Amino acid sequence: MIIILGIIGIIGGLLCAVADLLLDLKGPQNRKLGKMGIIDSEWERMAHWRFVWSDIIAMLAVPMYSCGFIALMMALYNEHPMMATWLSVIFLIGAMGGFMIHTFLCLQPTIYGKIIGKAGQDLAVDVIQSVFRQIYVPFFTLYSMLVIIPAMAVMGLIIGGFIQAPLWCVILNPVVFQLIGLIFRATKLDIFIDAPSCCAASLGLAAYGLLAVICL
Repeated sequence: MIIILGIIGIIGGLLCAVADLLLDLKGPQNRKLGKMGIIDSEWERMAHWRFVWSDIIAMLAVPMYSCGFIALMMALYNEHPMMATWLSVIFLIGAMGGFMIHTFLCLQPTIYGKIIGKAGQDLAVDVIQSVFRQIYVPFFTLYSMLVIIPAMAVMGLIIGGFIQAPLWCVILNPVVFQLIGLIFRATKLDIFIDAPSCCAASLGLAAYGLLAVICL
């Protein structure tokens, strides 16, 4: 069962990476707009179908990549049931938020495009930033529960020997993958402007499934 769930988790993380690329692949010509820097100039030119399919794929990907983390916690459960249970609960709450976050990010370009076409850029920027401020707390709280807290816990469990995996496996999580993606982006090379940074966290979520398989 752990192997099956781990493989599903790997596939789910890869699907989520595809969803991220559909949403965030904009090219070197893109510019950040507004004081908060959450609006992209390329939204005006990106095809609407990309955001539709990004959210549809994420709908499938989120429960699938969750299977990878659950598989890892199943491997931990026999010796540390309380720890595995609590981490599973935290991750699953975060995963629920993960789909909410992705849906919100897919809606932003559509809202921006509709408003800018009829009322101008200033109003579009103001609306997007106001909506983002409205969901700021759940956005970052649930993101932390999905990405940051589980990753830090898993790294600690590997280093402490609670998860029976080689030490190099501390890199198999979304936090490390995201840092690697940001390093690529920091090179300022056009080829790394979007990828792998925009889909690195999803690849890290896929890595939980791989880690679960390695632990067997």
